[in-house]
Order: sequence, then C-alpha cells, then structure tokens
Amino acid sequence: MEILVDRKKLEFDGSQVCNLEEMLVKIMSAHIHSGNVIASVKLNGMAYSEKNPHDAANVLLKEIQSLEIDTMALEEIAWHFLINGEEQLNLLIEHVERVSELFRIADENEANEQYAHLLESLRFFMKMVSEVRKILNFDFSAILFQDEPIEIRVQMLSKLLDRMIQVQEGEDWVMLADLLEYQLTPLLNEWKSILILLKERKGN
Repeated sequence: MEILVDRKKLEFDGSQVCNLEEMLVKIMSAHIHSGNVIASVKLNGMAYSEKNPHDAANVLLKEIQSLEIDTMALEEIAWHFLINGEEQLNLLIEHVERVSELFRIADENEANEQYAHLLESLRFFMKMVSEVRKILNFDFSAILFQDEPIEIRVQMLSKLLDRMIQVQEGEDWVMLADLLEYQLTPLLNEWKSILILLKERKGN
C-alpha cells in the first residue's frame, strides 16, 4: 500500500487498523501537524469523501491500494471559505429556490429529500462561519453590517433554521416554502455581503 501525505511518501504501520476511518484517525494524530487538518483524500486514485458520517469505516484495509492525503492549515481553510463563500452561497440559494418550488407544487417526497440535503448544507455553512470566527479572531459583536452587529445575523440564521424544522414537523408545506423563499433567501444574500466585509476587514 502506498500512502502519500502532502505528496510525501509515508511509512505507515497498519497492523492495528481495520478500515479507512481508523487509518485516517491514526495518520491525523501521529503524522499531521497539529495546526493542519485533512483537506482532501484520494483513495485508489479517486477523490474520496464521506456521504454520511463514518462511511470510511466501511472501507476495509484490504480494499486500499493507495491513499493520498492533502492537508491545509486552519487559517488557510478559513481564508478559502471567505474567498469562495459567495460562490457557495449562490449554489445554496439555487438549492433553496428548488426546494421551495417543490413544496409549492406538493411534490412532498422529492421536496423532503432535497430539504434534508439543504439542511445539511446550511448546518455546514453555519459551522464554517463559526470556525472562521474562531480561527481568524473575529468579534462578531463589534463588526457591524447594516448598522447591526454581525452576531445578529448569526442568531437570525440559527433561529430561522429551528423555525423551519418545526414547520416541517408540522407538515405545513406552504409555510415552509414561504420561509425558504421570503426569509432564508434574503438572509443568505446578506451573508454574501457579510463574507466580503469580513474578507476586506481581515485584509486590512
């Protein structure tokens, strides 16, 4: 088995691991700088990412011929998010619009399936905002957007997410479509400007 970390060959003792998840954990703890995280993985020459948590545990050691790992510093990841955030938000907004339309035409099965993916993407976005805040030492209570602290927009997104989940549980599809179209979409558009503001502020 050939293992490369940041294009450098790694001598790895796999005697105490059974699957890809255990291998990545061991490599992360023993061979990757504490200030870095795994940014991408190639398994047997193909890009690999988990579709669900712990999918890597299903990839047995005997199935791995080669493993290529690229790492990034936490600050580099934070900057990458700020630089590419607008593009990611545009894709997210397109997804919101599709899901809203599906709920309006009463295609409940397809809408709920797409809605689950949308919630996952929203949670990931919120997690990245939290990580960027911590890594780049932003004080969201002191940075203003439209004369209000950015912290207000963070709280608005979190509360709206909770409200959307409640409405879905009540199966009020029209209300959910309205929340997506008239509240979530404008808020995500504001976040495009907020990310630009943060990027410019840190660049000064």
